[in-house]
Amino acid sequence: MGELDELDLALLDGLHVNPRASFDELGRVLGVSGPTVARRWRRLTDAGKAWVSSAIGPGLPLVGGLFEAECEPSAAPAVAAQFACVPQVFSTHITTGRYNVYGLLVAADERALAQLLVEVLPCVKGIHAVQTASVFQLFSGTYWRLGAITAAQAREVAQPALPSTHRDFDGFDRQLYLALQQDGRLSYRDLAAQLDTSELVARRRIQLLMRCRALTFRTDFARAAAGWPTNVVLLLRVDTETAVAEVGRTLVLWPETRVCAAVLGGDAHLFVTVQVHHLSALDGFVTRLHQAFRGVVVLSSRVVLRPVKSYGRLLDVDGYADGMVSVDPWADIPAD
Repeated sequence: MGELDELDLALLDGLHVNPRASFDELGRVLGVSGPTVARRWRRLTDAGKAWVSSAIGPGLPLVGGLFEAECEPSAAPAVAAQFACVPQVFSTHITTGRYNVYGLLVAADERALAQLLVEVLPCVKGIHAVQTASVFQLFSGTYWRLGAITAAQAREVAQPALPSTHRDFDGFDRQLYLALQQDGRLSYRDLAAQLDTSELVARRRIQLLMRCRALTFRTDFARAAAGWPTNVVLLLRVDTETAVAEVGRTLVLWPETRVCAAVLGGDAHLFVTVQVHHLSALDGFVTRLHQAFRGVVVLSSRVVLRPVKSYGRLLDVDGYADGMVSVDPWADIPAD
C-alpha cells in the first residue's frame, strides 16, 4: 500500500487536534474543499491507514496495568493475539528482547486488574515468564502532533474549551462510548439511531462526557505509511531528586512520544513508547532526554517488531487496521 502524501498528513494532523472536526472545518483550514477532505478520509479509513475512536478520559476512576511476557519467538504471535482478544487490553505489541510481548491494560477496579494480571494473562499458552506493573498515571496515549500543520492552523481547527463539570458514568454512557469506539466520527444522527435515542440527546451527552473528562477521542494511523516505521519501547528509571511526573509531562510534549505512563513494580518508573523515522534517530531522543533530566536512566530499549492491537484496533503485520476488539474496562473478565 502506498505512503501518505502531504494532504493526508495535514488531514491527520488536523484530526489529531480535533478528531471530530467537520470536513468543512478541516477543508477551510487546509485550503481544500470539504468534499475533498471527506473523500481523502474515506480512502484512508477504507484502506485501514487511519481511524478515529473514542477513548477513556482521565476523569473516570479506572486502574491500569502493564503485563510483559517472555515467550519463544515462534509463540509470540499467538500469545499477542490472545492478549488482543481481552477487552481490557487496550494495546499489545511484539518486540525484541527477553520480554518480547507486552500488553497495556485498563480495568474497572483493582480486583479486576489483579485477576487479569495474576489469573488470566499468565495462563496464555507459550509464556515462560512474566513481569507486571501498575500504571498509576498515564501522561499520554490519546493526543499527538505530526507537525504537518502550523500552530495557527491547529488553533483554528481546535475545539473550544468546555467548562468542566461532574457526573456519574452510567450504562447509557458506556453504550455511547462503545459505539464511538468503532467509529469516533460517527454522526450524531447515526449514533442516535444505534442507541435508540434522539440526535439532541446524543450530542448533549457527548459534550457532557467530554466536560467531565470521562470521554475523549483519538486519531491513529498506520505508522509506517506515514513515515514513522520504527517504534521503540523504553523503560526509564528516575532518580530520587527528579519528579517522575515532571519527566512524564515533559516527554508527552515531544513529537516522538506516543505513550508515557508512570509505573510501579520493578526498577522502572516510566514506560514510554517512541516513534522515529529510523532507528538511528533514537540516539537523538535519548541524548535530549539526558540533557533535560540528568537523573533519568534508560533501563531497557526494545524495538517493536510487530504491532498487534492499538487502542482496540487489531492491526495486520504492516500496522493497518484489520479488525476490532473494543477497549471495555467494564467487560466480564474472560475465563483463564
